[in-house]
Amino acid sequence: MTLIKVIDEVFLVKVDYMNPYLEQIGAKLKAERKVRKWNQTEAAKRAGLSRREISEIENGSFRGSILKVQDYSMLLGFSLALDLKRRPTLADLPEMFGED
Repeated sequence: MTLIKVIDEVFLVKVDYMNPYLEQIGAKLKAERKVRKWNQTEAAKRAGLSRREISEIENGSFRGSILKVQDYSMLLGFSLALDLKRRPTLADLPEMFGED
């Protein structure tokens, strides 16, 4: 799992498939773009991305570089923070659930 923080909202994201968390991040970026009254073409030009990349980021289906998402986020006044977490193993379960 990857922890992604957009401003003050935190989402746990499994980045190998489309999921609601990526869609929520995209929706937040899309809403901010609309506040600025930019269409996707204008946002793409300002971010140095293609209109297709903006569309994919906003609908949660983008599979490109996280740096592109970061660039778009920063353009709109957001920041991304990643915190990589190790998955627990079976050996970790007793400690996690306080079992002896």
